[in-house]
Amino acid sequence: MSKALSILENTLLIFGAAIMCIITFVNVVSRYITGTSFSFTEEITINILVLVVFVGASVGVRNGAHLGFTLIFDRANLPFKKILCIFTGLIVVSIFGLFTYYGIDMFLYQMSINQMTPALGWPQWIYSAGFALGCLLCVIRTIEASVKEYKNLQLESE
Repeated sequence: MSKALSILENTLLIFGAAIMCIITFVNVVSRYITGTSFSFTEEITINILVLVVFVGASVGVRNGAHLGFTLIFDRANLPFKKILCIFTGLIVVSIFGLFTYYGIDMFLYQMSINQMTPALGWPQWIYSAGFALGCLLCVIRTIEASVKEYKNLQLESE
């Protein structure tokens, strides 16, 4: 499952960044040549950016690339490190779990009222799905990272 998620994450990041770059470049060229810009570009790029940010956060958790204050953790004894590992994992999973829950709630609400985007008239839930998906990926990756860290601490104690 982890490899399939990695492929999904990397694909979303590559295509999301590429689409944002292409749309923004075309808009800049249009503004330079014609003096006007496309009104829909902001709508698309901002919503894709939300997806890219949360999927990128998921990749950061997967790679252990997030900044952290580890002074207390590094100086703690092994049993306390295990407690901190579980506690930190639970807090992060809870936060992203809430984001996922409310992201899905927003997604379903927008579908139920048939909310449309202002510039393109597309269903708003298309963009909201990116937020919920990114947060769900963060939950999964945080659980994976916490379990991996706990197992490493278990190996230290042996």
